[in-house]
Amino acid sequence: MDPKRFFYVLLILLAVVVTAGGGGYYLALKQLNAQKQTVADKMLAAEQASQEIDSLASLKRQFDKDVAPNLALIDSALPKDKKQTEILAQLQNIAGASGLTISTISMPSPIGVPTSTSQTIKSGQVLALPISFQLSGTYDQLQTFLKKVERLNRFTNVTNLGISRPDKTKPIVYTISLNAYIKP
Repeated sequence: MDPKRFFYVLLILLAVVVTAGGGGYYLALKQLNAQKQTVADKMLAAEQASQEIDSLASLKRQFDKDVAPNLALIDSALPKDKKQTEILAQLQNIAGASGLTISTISMPSPIGVPTSTSQTIKSGQVLALPISFQLSGTYDQLQTFLKKVERLNRFTNVTNLGISRPDKTKPIVYTISLNAYIKP
């Protein structure tokens, strides 16, 4: 092979090697960029997951600090069952401590088999146990009674208050309806 032909063969081989090398470089660069994007996406997802974990840990610490110590108080304020004897006993004790006498107490009759939520009515997101009763005493005693009912460890509210005095020689009669709330 003469030198001229040898030079052309080498030139062609060099062109093939450069072209193949350039193509390989281009394909490798393209694949590297795709992998780079995949890694960047995974790093972003990992960072977001890390931030979520930090946020959840912060919420857990806040729950442990603010809510967990008060769960027993929350459960007593809004119990899962009606605990009607407990609320009736509390009302009787408050009335006695206020100098009032409870003459009658009435609650709705259970429909069907009594359960922990029978006798209740739906009131927004919770259930209410309606209780009606009559008290007799002075107006000051009634104020004391109502203040103590407001301070009960259970959520309640007075829904109706009727005042009557059948005879001026007898004490004033107060007819009160209230709701004691429970979790559904």
